Amino acid sequence: MPLLVVSAASALFFASCQPRIYLPDRTNAPMLREAGEVKLTGSLKLQNNVNAPKSVISPSLDFAASPLKGLGVMASYRSTHRYADENDFYAYEYQDSIRYRGSRFEFGLGYYLPFGGRGLFDVYGGVGFGSIERDNLEGYFGNYDAKYYQIFLQPSIGFYANDVFEMCGGVKINLHKYSSFKTDTVKFRYEFTDPQVDIEEPTFLMMGPFMNLNVGYKYAKFNMQFGANFSASKPYIRMESPLYLSMGVTFAIAPRFWQEKDKGSRRRD
Repeated sequence: MPLLVVSAASALFFASCQPRIYLPDRTNAPMLREAGEVKLTGSLKLQNNVNAPKSVISPSLDFAASPLKGLGVMASYRSTHRYADENDFYAYEYQDSIRYRGSRFEFGLGYYLPFGGRGLFDVYGGVGFGSIERDNLEGYFGNYDAKYYQIFLQPSIGFYANDVFEMCGGVKINLHKYSSFKTDTVKFRYEFTDPQVDIEEPTFLMMGPFMNLNVGYKYAKFNMQFGANFSASKPYIRMESPLYLSMGVTFAIAPRFWQEKDKGSRRRD
């Protein structure tokens, strides 16, 4: 695991200086196990900011709850705020001080199934919508803002050890569509895909394999997620690096926590 983290961090540091229009981000991986369980995860992406005038972060919030046995609901918020030097990519002058900002909301429903005493399978589907903008802080060409929406399906499988360790892996299958793309440089509409097409025309098929880990006490655990987002069919979205790494904290409450306390009290009596 340490080697995996170091490798991911190195890849992100050296290859993520030049984002485009689709920036890789984490998946909400609930790992719910019983009715009445609620989880909230706050996390930050590891990111390399080039020519940044100040320190910036890209926080995420993931919420999940189970109102009924086998049924999960979830909601997510993603924020993007980062800087980049893109002189070596775009054929325009003064592209060395670029700011990206954006946000996304997602909502989903799913089914979960514990099995074998330690295993857990779940599958969630839902919708999301967001926006992304690029600002050239040098005051030259290359600015844009765009809105997008997406439909996703994400199966995963994992295992747990009591309430101190949880780990799952899965893939997020995502249909991603841009709209309301506005730019001061008309050619920019065709700079993000291979082969080149107007960014508003295709519906992009995106794949997002991920590995999610929670370690700690039952009420609060350290969270780490490593994964990738990439185009799976033509036309492809051009991306410098598909990798991401995020770290944070997962808070949880569940009926089994109180049941364990009651059992302990009865044993002492």
